[in-house]
Amino acid sequence: MPDNKLPIPQYLIAADIQDSNLHYAWDDWKTLPVLEYLDPELAGMLKRVSQRAEFAFMCATAEWVVYRFEKLLDTSIPWAYLQAAWAMIVNVRYCGYGTGTWWQEYSGRDWTGPVRGVIAEALERLEIAFQQLYLEETDPDSRAGLVATLATHIMPNAEPYKRWSQAVMQRLIALYPRDEDDELGDVVPRQAMDPALNFDVAQTEDLINRFLAGLDYHSNMFLSSPEGMLQVDDAGESFIDR
Repeated sequence: MPDNKLPIPQYLIAADIQDSNLHYAWDDWKTLPVLEYLDPELAGMLKRVSQRAEFAFMCATAEWVVYRFEKLLDTSIPWAYLQAAWAMIVNVRYCGYGTGTWWQEYSGRDWTGPVRGVIAEALERLEIAFQQLYLEETDPDSRAGLVATLATHIMPNAEPYKRWSQAVMQRLIALYPRDEDDELGDVVPRQAMDPALNFDVAQTEDLINRFLAGLDYHSNMFLSSPEGMLQVDDAGESFIDR
């Protein structure tokens, strides 16, 4: 049966960020001003890439957050959500649509505190960005910047994440530049987010097909069923086909 836990990239393992000591401030009421800071350099870079590239950056950044706390978790549910989020970059029908379940509907009151609360915040910011784009047609660049701010805040050493984000954004700018006639842009496979891989956009179709073939809505509550994927939202076909 397909595994709903994403394979861990080598760059995350090499970053050595799974420190059990928590040295950062946290507030479940979301009143920490530091978490609303947008790095101006990153913000400028995000505006230069496609919206799908922005989402790929957000998903990969959320992986840094989840992996940082993996030894303190007793569940792989966040990885299941991220698997579904990567699928939704391909087509929004895959996640949270029809019979699917979105993170905010699932998490409830159980995801609070300086570990689970941080993970919930990262995934909620990712989810809100999806909603803003597909329902309100709002660009997700500021939300992507805020996920990066969160990741930087909670790392035991932020330098590995900063080096990774700089390298990845340079790649995204080169391979997935913003096109005013098609701001959503082409699908970005997860492998594009590994700076050490010699990634070629020509590999995209094969990589995406292999990823989609490994999805199983039976074992991942965040994926829509085939029947759910065929339903049409009240917002109309434009919501589906963007």
